[in-house]
Amino acid sequence: MGYAKTPVGASPARLRKGLGLMGSLPNEPRILDHDAQAALTARYLLPALSDLEACLLAVRGQLDLELECLQPVKLGKPYPVGQCLEIALAVEKALRRVDAASLPVDAAAGLRALRAFLRAGGAFRQVWGDLRGQYFQNAFQLGTLYIDVANDTVTPTKPKVEILPFDEAQFVPIRDFGHFRQIAASYWQDQIYPNHVLPELAPHCPLIHVSKTGSIRLHDATQYMLAMTRSDAFRPSEAVLYEVPMPAALFEQVRSALAGQGHRLPADPEQGRRLALQHCRHFRAKRAHRQPSTVSWVIPAVQHINRQLAQWCHAQTQQENPMPTIKIDNVDYDLDSLSDDAKAQLQSIQFVDQELAKLQMQVAAMQTARNAYVNALKAALPVVPGSDTIKLS
Repeated sequence: MGYAKTPVGASPARLRKGLGLMGSLPNEPRILDHDAQAALTARYLLPALSDLEACLLAVRGQLDLELECLQPVKLGKPYPVGQCLEIALAVEKALRRVDAASLPVDAAAGLRALRAFLRAGGAFRQVWGDLRGQYFQNAFQLGTLYIDVANDTVTPTKPKVEILPFDEAQFVPIRDFGHFRQIAASYWQDQIYPNHVLPELAPHCPLIHVSKTGSIRLHDATQYMLAMTRSDAFRPSEAVLYEVPMPAALFEQVRSALAGQGHRLPADPEQGRRLALQHCRHFRAKRAHRQPSTVSWVIPAVQHINRQLAQWCHAQTQQENPMPTIKIDNVDYDLDSLSDDAKAQLQSIQFVDQELAKLQMQVAAMQTARNAYVNALKAALPVVPGSDTIKLS
């Protein structure tokens, strides 16, 4: 069966024009009023660049313990891995209220330079996009600088803070859903398909993701991605919805998960594809892309559907695998029956146990090394007649 030609995704500049935006899309990695920001950056920030880095490192140092206690593990990985957004938001909030007197001298100088820059009209924006063709990145645009205060959340051994000229950071906006899919597939290792099962939401969220663990989610109900497709009258969504129908097996899984939940579901993927494209054209004709109220119902609707999908996937997993238990004080507890607070405490205990095991291994290694050094020291000492044996404790 043949399909219509896929529309070409628009450039970010065309997207902004299509939505009537004078500035950027929400959190778009782009410098507004480049000349003015370059002048302010040169005056206030570049002369204090090392102090600014010291300031950001000091604030991270103040926050790390608190953030680690709040969420010691995320998706099975210890802090700070995977907590880029959480760290970025915490640092942004702290920079607006931190007392310079609580910082080292160089960090306090960096904070003063930052605040002088902001008072003079400098831009400090959280931005999100494609970093070097590899990751979805949360960072900051500070004047003409790229600031990453969570540079260690993918590789923990990297420096916590990275500061670069924005134009050299290789940090670009997500152009369309094809671009989004490319990064998501490599970064998250998801399998990604067109959303031909929920036609009414397809103009806003045209992709369905299946993770390595089998979980299914509708993507991507964020302010940026919703604004991106609205800004070009749902053509970016239409581009991926034109593709061949989603696999029948996945369609039936999602249909089973959402059956009886009040959703209008098509009979098969081909019908779903046809209806999804009709909705794109219908919404465009109604100029729904120019109605900001659209976002207010889409985000909670997608969140609700994703919860339903998660519950269904969890139930399927439970049918395939016995419910895991844990023994505490000689009593067996079903893990899934524990409260969210109990699960969080258990996760923290498991994390601490892992860290203790690492420390115990390090102590054993250090003790072995110390014994070797003591033996080497004894061998290197001159023999003194009548002296006692050296004792090192």
